[in-house]
Amino acid sequence: MVKLLLLIIVSVLCACAPSIEEEYPPKWVIASYYLPKEKLQGLRNAGFFEIQNTIYSHHCDSHGNMIRMKYNEDGHTWKQIKYETHGCIENTL
Repeated sequence: MVKLLLLIIVSVLCACAPSIEEEYPPKWVIASYYLPKEKLQGLRNAGFFEIQNTIYSHHCDSHGNMIRMKYNEDGHTWKQIKYETHGCIENTL
């Protein structure tokens, strides 16, 4: 009887659990294939992130300046949207 009750509880919990389906590969992985390698030559990638379904990427030069790029999914293109002097240098106060 206990085994049957346990089986019913587990079945109900599994049926009610939200199904989480993640895209594979993630959007940022696909977007990274289209990064303009010639423009970013000599820069190091500081990461990808997503805001409101839009992919962004940061890149740093050897002086600590940051370039932010925005990905256009329709045209598979990247556009520089920001340049920040010393944007890759952390303040250690």
